[in-house]
Amino acid sequence: MFSFFKKQIHDPVAQQWQDLQDEPIAPLALAGVDCDELPGASGPFGLCSTNPIPVNGLLGTYKYLAKLLSPNDAIFYFHRLGSLSGKVAQNVDVYEAVDMNGKHWDILFLDMYHPRRSNKVPPGYRYKPYDKKLSDIPFAFGVDIFCNRFPYDLPEAIEERNALPAFARKVRDRVSRGGFDRPAIHALKVQAVQVKLSSFQT
Repeated sequence: MFSFFKKQIHDPVAQQWQDLQDEPIAPLALAGVDCDELPGASGPFGLCSTNPIPVNGLLGTYKYLAKLLSPNDAIFYFHRLGSLSGKVAQNVDVYEAVDMNGKHWDILFLDMYHPRRSNKVPPGYRYKPYDKKLSDIPFAFGVDIFCNRFPYDLPEAIEERNALPAFARKVRDRVSRGGFDRPAIHALKVQAVQVKLSSFQT
């Protein structure tokens, strides 16, 4: 009854399905569970492999992360640490993210084998408001590959991987001013995840 007044968060579902058409995983994603949170998930949403964020393909991953705001209301820079197998999803992509102020660091877990993007956000996060004129932009300040010196080598990765020189230039201008050294606690979390990733890949 009240769905008419429900605030729109993402592109219409039909557009989200269309986004998948050119991706190799489209048949698997379209056959995936249509949900905001995976059945049987446990743990904090988006912050562990047992409760990854459902998204629709690589483009859906970019669109989700592009509109995610940190607790400080800042956009994110991100790169992909790798993939592992979780209890509720066979392929979980693991992304390291830092907000553009260098204040908030995190590790996010996503499952891209779904027909649409989740309407939920991890605890403490929020979305940028949906703009019906612009829709969800298909560009982001991040990449789906690993950056060894993240975020200092992120500009080159954005330019080479995504062919977005303007986005790369903005990130380069910001990180060149410094302030992006990983906090010790977060660095330990990254190391722990990388151990899991290496065991999954071997």
